[in-house]
Amino acid sequence: MSGENIQGRIISILDLLPNSERKIGKVILDNPSKVIEMTASELSTYAGTSPATVIRFCKKIDVPSFTQLKIRLSAEIEAPVFEGYSDIAADETIHDIKTKLLGNAYQSMQETVSLLNEQRVEIIVDLLVAAPIIYVFGIGASYLVADNIAQKWNRIGKTVVCVQDSHVLVTMLVSAPKDAVFFCISHSGETKEVLRLLDVAQKHQLKSIGLSQFGNNSLATKVDYSLQTVRSNEAVIRSAATTSLHDQFIVVDVLFYAYASRNFDQTIEMIHESKTVIKNYEK
Repeated sequence: MSGENIQGRIISILDLLPNSERKIGKVILDNPSKVIEMTASELSTYAGTSPATVIRFCKKIDVPSFTQLKIRLSAEIEAPVFEGYSDIAADETIHDIKTKLLGNAYQSMQETVSLLNEQRVEIIVDLLVAAPIIYVFGIGASYLVADNIAQKWNRIGKTVVCVQDSHVLVTMLVSAPKDAVFFCISHSGETKEVLRLLDVAQKHQLKSIGLSQFGNNSLATKVDYSLQTVRSNEAVIRSAATTSLHDQFIVVDVLFYAYASRNFDQTIEMIHESKTVIKNYEK
């Protein structure tokens, strides 16, 4: 049974928490086996806070209660996976660079997958199946994720619109058909242009899906359905949003394959047909 990456969630947002909640997080990380034997009152006393702080802390990491936190924590403490992320050093060998990048990618994707709420993924798949059209939007590196979504779903017969010009997208959202979906991506969850487009989409009754990093960011709190990646400590030296892109792509892949599995025969047929058409076109 997966513990749903409780320790990873805490590590992700520990530095962003108020001091009283940070104390709770540190106690859990330092003494997970001890915490699962405590009541909320005992934990608050041990951490020098209050029982109400424990409840607030649970909500911050998207766990409904302290009892649930203990159940999920107990499922994962036998095999902790938090080894830290590695940056490159001066005069690094190619072998070490490959090893570090692979390790960073594997760890962040593993933590992100364990963070995904499977019931929420099922609900989002239902939403995408019913949607006559899906609009996707992201800026910078997040545009790569939006374009990936468009390419995947368009190939299997679902109409997906991905445009970089926000003004063009506004006109589309205003005239969107009933049950249309707006899928927006922002790693920080605070990209102003994404949030403004989300306001337009919701004003015109589109269902909304947001993909961001873990935490109570603006995007996660505003969308109808939130998907989140682990808040990994990315390497200082990087040419792009390397780790966060790996995480976002694997979330999209999980969603896509869940969708494809639900519509398996039609998906296979569309993929074979598109391959045939491309081959003939290239001739």
